[in-house]
Amino acid sequence: MRRVFLLAVLPALLPAADTWVKFTSGPYEVLTNAGPRAGRETIVRFLEFRHAVGQIVGEPDLMTPLPVRILLFKSGAAAWTPPAPLSEGRASYNIVLQEKATPSPVLYTELTRLFLKSNTTQMPLPFERGLLSFFSTFSGTGIEILVGAPPPHPDADWARIHLLVADPEYSGKIRILLYNLRHGVDETPAYRNAFGKTPAEVEEAAKRHLAAGNFQAVNLSPRPMAERDFPERSVSDADAKLARADLLAGKTSEKEYEALLEDKVKVAEAQEGLGLLALRDGAKDEARNHFSEAIGAGSNSARCFIEYARLEPDNEKARQALLKAAGINPKLDEPFVLMARRDTDPRLRLAHWKAAAERNPREASYWQELADAYLAEHNYSEAAKAWKQGEQAATDPAVRDRMRAARVSIEQQRLDYEAEEKRRAAAEEARDLEKLKAQARAEVKQLEAKYNKDAPKSDGPVVPWWDGPKPDHTAAGVLKQVDCLGTQARITVQTAEGTLKLLVPDARQVAISGGGERSLSCGAQPSRRVSVGYFAKKNARLGTAGEVATIEFQ
Repeated sequence: MRRVFLLAVLPALLPAADTWVKFTSGPYEVLTNAGPRAGRETIVRFLEFRHAVGQIVGEPDLMTPLPVRILLFKSGAAAWTPPAPLSEGRASYNIVLQEKATPSPVLYTELTRLFLKSNTTQMPLPFERGLLSFFSTFSGTGIEILVGAPPPHPDADWARIHLLVADPEYSGKIRILLYNLRHGVDETPAYRNAFGKTPAEVEEAAKRHLAAGNFQAVNLSPRPMAERDFPERSVSDADAKLARADLLAGKTSEKEYEALLEDKVKVAEAQEGLGLLALRDGAKDEARNHFSEAIGAGSNSARCFIEYARLEPDNEKARQALLKAAGINPKLDEPFVLMARRDTDPRLRLAHWKAAAERNPREASYWQELADAYLAEHNYSEAAKAWKQGEQAATDPAVRDRMRAARVSIEQQRLDYEAEEKRRAAAEEARDLEKLKAQARAEVKQLEAKYNKDAPKSDGPVVPWWDGPKPDHTAAGVLKQVDCLGTQARITVQTAEGTLKLLVPDARQVAISGGGERSLSCGAQPSRRVSVGYFAKKNARLGTAGEVATIEFQ
């Protein structure tokens, strides 16, 4: 979060004699001593400006991470002219105006920039520049919205937005184009979706529009409002003093904060303010003490907890402070960035970077960190998405090209990782299989040793053991033919006595032994010698002399 402290001396910013009232709506808070009517007119003007920006970009409820405080002074009252029309203070963005004064184009430009940054992802730079320039000339009375008055030096980016808003052929459709562009849709389909034209056709129309120079302001539909929508609230003396101190960033503001401490009002806010002043001066220990005092006094400021966490060396205390800050203001990205930089758990770091990128999608470095975190988890699809978001967020062409190259390389990284995982899994499976084989061999050896040890010794000759079929006939010769007959087979054996044909009624019931190939294939055989045991059981139909019981290949 960018810190801009307001450097000025304001002797009588909020005179005690003045009556100050407050109006709040949306992101705005108007504090004024110019009376209720001036306060209401001011908040209406800025609400209609917010509504106008929201209409064009397609986001109807634009908000900001911190409130936008508008201090409106009555004419002739002592007021402070800040170094920037819109600046960030202790707990708000600050605008200082004089009653009846017209807000400057620079203020409207910066407010547009804040709304875009806080609510949309990065759009192509020509559209970003065009929107900033276009809304710089916003004007209106009451709820009237008038946009499109040309700036002092209209350029192509401004003219493009003016054409798309003011020309009836395009008006009302620009939000479709911008929605597509900020969601990563390529320009050609984005323009087609919005206007049914190519980017080149629209660009040529914008060039003609700029050259013609006939720029007319147009009215946008306002947001309906009534006086009762803005109830008047009083501003206490303590609130007035705190507002004054928050705008100052020097010895004067230090005295204002110390006065609040002496009066024992706004203690937490005053301690936080003193901490910010000490931090600005480089007194880190003093600053941490002030932030600690503010927390002890019940601070409900996310920034107080964030700044305390930055300075706290104890990781757990810092983490608790950052979690508290995230709970107070869930829109802030800083707590998650700081937690991601402190955490060592890869899963927590990934979650923190994801939360930070979602809250500030225009920060390209967040998407890079998130992509790296996904790569560490080998989640290549999510890493590619993060690189794509980072590519869109990057405004530096070199950074954008680097992120595009990283996204393109993701697919090869995924393939390399998967190939390595397959090799690793295969090697591990082979090791496991070999381990099982070795274990089985060891078990067999143990069993052999056990049975050899326990088996009774015999002094007689070894008697062959056979548990197969015992046929009553045997024939030796050369196997010449195997005829397959469905589930049966017929074999032809050339013996010394002549040709012998035998039936194999069921191959599963035949005991086959001997060396070499022991399977029977249909058809002529490669003249292998066999010894066939069979039962004499003739089959006149098949012409066989018996049924095979055993076949021994020789």
